[in-house]
Amino acid sequence: MKHPQISKTRQEPQRAQRLTPVAWASSIALLTGAAAVQAQQAAAPAPAASATALETVVITGIRKSLDSAVTLKRESRGLVDGIVAEDIGKFPDTNLAESMQRIAGVSIDRNASGEGSKVTVRGVGPDFNLVLLNGRQMPTSVINQLNNGASGSRAFDFANLSSDSISALEVYKTSRAESPTGGIGATINVKTARPLDLRERVASIGVKANYDASVGRLPSELQGDKVTPEISGIYSDTFGDRKFGIAISGSYSKRSSGSNNAYTQNGWLSEAFNAPKGAFAKSPNADGTFAGPIDGLKNFPTSGYYTHTNDMRYSVTGLDRERLNGQAVLQFAPTKELKFTLDYTGAVNTVKSKNIENSAWFGPSFSGALNGSPQTTFTAGPVATPIVQTATWDGTHDYGMNAGQYAQKTKLGSTGFNAAWKVSDALNVELDAHHSSAKASPDSPYGTYAIMD
Repeated sequence: MKHPQISKTRQEPQRAQRLTPVAWASSIALLTGAAAVQAQQAAAPAPAASATALETVVITGIRKSLDSAVTLKRESRGLVDGIVAEDIGKFPDTNLAESMQRIAGVSIDRNASGEGSKVTVRGVGPDFNLVLLNGRQMPTSVINQLNNGASGSRAFDFANLSSDSISALEVYKTSRAESPTGGIGATINVKTARPLDLRERVASIGVKANYDASVGRLPSELQGDKVTPEISGIYSDTFGDRKFGIAISGSYSKRSSGSNNAYTQNGWLSEAFNAPKGAFAKSPNADGTFAGPIDGLKNFPTSGYYTHTNDMRYSVTGLDRERLNGQAVLQFAPTKELKFTLDYTGAVNTVKSKNIENSAWFGPSFSGALNGSPQTTFTAGPVATPIVQTATWDGTHDYGMNAGQYAQKTKLGSTGFNAAWKVSDALNVELDAHHSSAKASPDSPYGTYAIMD
């Protein structure tokens, strides 16, 4: 009986060897399952972290500005672009016009001091853009310094408004039913800060120094200060469980600048070579035929056309600009669906300049040769233009000197009341009333522009 038992024990290892692949597979499956169970047991404490998870994610900084700009485009009908306060504050822009040049399709015109003044949208000039302040149309007033009268331009001068206290600029490039008519190029909406929109207390004071080296190229009589101040501040707060809100802001800016210009005021005149009374022609013959050009002109064309200027001027100008802006806002929201807003925006912009000018009037005749040397030299055609242009005093020319003073003060004021009621998700009712005015007046006893020859 022992032999069969011994034989049986010898056969069991051989049978186990034949089942080795199955055994290995079973072992691997068991080990994998055990590892998964251990991993699950090790990861089990993770849900405990949910007790400290944040319930609100607040987006600030550049992310907030990008989100606001994208939201403006997404939720608006038609083509619209904009820039918010975060982006406005990144650049040293002196006024709103320079802030808007960061928007695609917007270019700006600059005034005599080099600051942005008016805007062109998609190639359409400033006269054809409508400017709104919190959805209300802003008036314009500009004095033409050449004729001391009001100009016919309806373009808004953004040099009157500082970039401080502006929450957003919206440029609507297509018409909207909710906006007033008149914006052929675009409708530009300037939005100011609102306390119930800020949702927190804000108190800030900013001090800057403007440095302009252009005044160093002026005579001492016209020079201003190279370094000028710029101060701004804002205070905004809410009360009564955010049912009441108040915001007060203001800014003061001063800048001095200078310019040196060599130019021709009356442009360039073009004449045919065979003109009987050309500026470079001799007196005509008795029969009225062309007597030829003045002797001693270098490279004077024998055919075609030539151009010349009637006068040449050199002018130096010193300019001082002083701007004061102020805003006050009161808000009351008895419910989340009803909100009342009373606000005032005021701006005073004073511009003064003095200039000295020398001018040479060539008149209808020019110098030929002097001591055998040509005094007027032309470029090659097809339209010849003088490189050197000379006029010798013979009673037909003139040399002038003049000094001028320009002084203008512009005042803007807008008082408005708004009531907004959200009846339902599909219906909003809004009432808005405002009184806005703009006035430009002389700021000198001599008027807006006075000149002494």
